[in-house]
Amino acid sequence: MKRSTPLRRTGFKRKPHSPFSSLASAKTALQRSAMKKRARRPKAGDDKVMRDACRDEPCYLRIAGICESNPKTSVPAHRNEGKGMGLKTADVLTVPACAACHHEYDQGKRFLREQKRDMWNAAFARWQPERAAKLDLKGETCDQSS
Repeated sequence: MKRSTPLRRTGFKRKPHSPFSSLASAKTALQRSAMKKRARRPKAGDDKVMRDACRDEPCYLRIAGICESNPKTSVPAHRNEGKGMGLKTADVLTVPACAACHHEYDQGKRFLREQKRDMWNAAFARWQPERAAKLDLKGETCDQSS
């Protein structure tokens, strides 16, 4: 059976209360634009100064056989304790690491968890006095247990 006349298309019915409708009030549009412009609230432990201190520094993790010690690929490596899905430790607990060491520390399978923690703790002990001198922090130390 063949239809001699094609079906007529009808438009979608717009709901007057929908925020995507052209019938929405100007007030709703203003509310949407105000929501987009809200400033991001800093999260607990968010410290850009501490992350920036790791920039252009040599690798402090120094994993043997992996380390490139290239300051151009240096990134802050956060401690892998006290965090979980959607959580990250405070930026105070960071160590400059080259991309290769950072990848091995976070996703690598060569070392056990305890070995990785020992590597990070040794790197943090080396980095903390250097960072304090770089940022002119007088005698401030960070407790790693937090």
